[in-house]
Amino acid sequence: MTAPHPDLTTVIVNWNTVGLLDDCLQSLVDHLPPGVTNEVIVVDNASADGSVEHLAREWPWVKVIANTENVGFCRANNQAIRASSGEILLLINTDARVTPGCIEAMLGYFERDPRAGVVGPRLEYGDGSFQRWTAGRDLTLGSCANYFLMLDRLADRFPALSGIYLAHDTDEPFNPGWVSSAVMAVRRSAFDDVALLDESIFVYMDDVDLCARMTDRGWSIWYAADATAVHFMGGSTIPTTGKASPEALRALNRWYERRHGRSETTAVRALEVVGFGARAAADVTRGVVRRNPDARRQARAHWTHVKLSLEPTHA
Repeated sequence: MTAPHPDLTTVIVNWNTVGLLDDCLQSLVDHLPPGVTNEVIVVDNASADGSVEHLAREWPWVKVIANTENVGFCRANNQAIRASSGEILLLINTDARVTPGCIEAMLGYFERDPRAGVVGPRLEYGDGSFQRWTAGRDLTLGSCANYFLMLDRLADRFPALSGIYLAHDTDEPFNPGWVSSAVMAVRRSAFDDVALLDESIFVYMDDVDLCARMTDRGWSIWYAADATAVHFMGGSTIPTTGKASPEALRALNRWYERRHGRSETTAVRALEVVGFGARAAADVTRGVVRRNPDARRQARAHWTHVKLSLEPTHA
């Protein structure tokens, strides 16, 4: 099913998500634009759930790279990119699905803008609600302050208070600071220019990092508001605040220090302490006054983030 020189290469990194692979792959088959050839490469990070055998049996035309250990998200993606042939690379998580017209709309940005390096679609949950971490602003001291101090809740009325995530859903395409790598299309020549994903990042912040490096080199980042993909979230990480979110915060702090230096990162960490501390205090009050067990659990999660904000950075 793959042409010698396909128009598109789709890259999927899998780790113990055999139950999600079929629907992800089927969405790619069902919604591939007419006339577009698609090479699909799955990199399996030493799954123990029979993923490799399942792919060989049910999807024999899919190229599989089977790792003997979990090498992380960025390194696994890079393995597939180096083995690929398409001019456009579509990176998609196993817990994501493209919808009708999504791929076609994304490809259109590369056709219209010769400097389009990265294109990301609008993401929604399985129930159709908007996912605000689809894209966001550059991570700076200002955008982090707006987010951690919850000022971004006023961004609809005061755009200058936008945080690190989109303030609201929009049907207008624009150039954000970054788009999510849950579903992300990248021009190969842009990868050639700025290098592949940073393999020092095991998981999280890979998309922010890539888009920042693209912007540094003059490539455009596009939020394709006219393209929608479904992202269920939590497919190959443990989907609880006590597991996945702490690693995301650690990754943010490590990346921010590499990008902006230690002194500015110290300021960001102080914002985290204040912001998560305020959230924890509010939830404790809610939990006591309303006897709300969910609020007490949220308070414990926010307090965990306060402690993480005080951890030393291990680059």
